Amino acid sequence: MKWVTMLGAATSLTACVASSGTGRLNGSRSLNDTPHGYQIVTTQARAGAQSQRFEVRSGDCGTDQWGTWNDCDKDRERSEISIDRRWQNGDNIWISYSIFLPEDFETSSLVRTTVGQIHQSGGNSPRGTAGGLTSFPPVLQMEMKGNRYFMRVHMLSGPIDNVIDDLRDFDLIDVSSMRGSWTDVVINFDTSNETDVLEVYINGRRRAKIEGWINFIPEEYYFKYGIYRSFVSRHNGPMPIQVLYIDEVRMGSSIQEVIVNEKQPVD
Repeated sequence: MKWVTMLGAATSLTACVASSGTGRLNGSRSLNDTPHGYQIVTTQARAGAQSQRFEVRSGDCGTDQWGTWNDCDKDRERSEISIDRRWQNGDNIWISYSIFLPEDFETSSLVRTTVGQIHQSGGNSPRGTAGGLTSFPPVLQMEMKGNRYFMRVHMLSGPIDNVIDDLRDFDLIDVSSMRGSWTDVVINFDTSNETDVLEVYINGRRRAKIEGWINFIPEEYYFKYGIYRSFVSRHNGPMPIQVLYIDEVRMGSSIQEVIVNEKQPVD
């Protein structure tokens, strides 16, 4: 097993959110159906004329359509989009998205805000507990806490029904430098060879890399983005309202397919 950081180196699911005739990836809102939680807007855009606005307020928690998961009972709040496209172990997937944080965007020094995560489902998908609550751990979370935006990798081992979650964090960029501007994020999730590789690029520069970290093989992986806050009670009071914009969400088999193309924007 090997990991490397490289700093300075080169309420229920709702209908599909993509609009006919746009390049936006098909997806569904996850565990939030508030009107303020998700909007297509023209006030900010990384490329083209539109972007996706996310807002989470204290108490924005919901239940899935099957009644099997309740964020309110799990100390969580969110407004996310779950992308329809799935992929399997053995694929080489590139994912990109751009984030705009308003100047007044607040984080918590005690509670993590996830802005982008890769989950697993079916097959050999592990489960366990976190903070005394039932948990189905993802493989990757892109997190904000205090002034850090960092990659959190879940190094999972042990029994599949009581998994051990060994966390590895990799700093990517300061939140303070993200306010008031667009930040381009590219993730390479490559399991096509014997040694699985995960890389993250920020504004065109590789900031983290990890190899040989997958121990469980699920039926499929999928990507979610937006705002997700876990264990919000640790903030010792209501969490601040968080608003951010996401644009140019792309998935492909190479970096050339997913980098921002202002002549062919995702709108």
